[in-house]
Amino acid sequence: MLVYGLRLLVALITFGVGVTASSLLGLKGKAGCGKHAASRAAVLVAAPAMDAPPPPAPRNSCYFKKRAAAVVHGGVLDGKAVSKPAPLYPAEAMSTGVRGAVAVRVLVGEGGLVETAEAESGPFMLREAAEEAARLARFSPTLLSGEPVKVSGYVTYNFGLR
Repeated sequence: MLVYGLRLLVALITFGVGVTASSLLGLKGKAGCGKHAASRAAVLVAAPAMDAPPPPAPRNSCYFKKRAAAVVHGGVLDGKAVSKPAPLYPAEAMSTGVRGAVAVRVLVGEGGLVETAEAESGPFMLREAAEEAARLARFSPTLLSGEPVKVSGYVTYNFGLR
């Protein structure tokens, strides 16, 4: 009987922590949240199974909807580019023989448009041209669990004398 009492106590504490966390995260009172999650938790508290593992979190819970809004880190995004215009080679850099690769960190929105672009490596004389070209690039939208998400990653522009 003591085992059942301890399991019930643990279930009640877990439920209380979940309700507190959901209210801190602002999930309480939103459509599809709160009431539905509380009713599931109440069923779990009322009838804990002796030897069964805990059930997985529901995939349609508010937690997963919140997570889908986060930015996904995509690494090198050159392969996902639908359109990647070539940068204009700055005349001053060309006349002085500056060449090399410029890595530009981009934030791609849900629709595939570049929201921000910032050069992080490469010759300083070529960085601005690479950033301007990156802002004009277009990417295929990235889906996470069927929902479009923002993606952070890098595109590389190679400047070489011909």
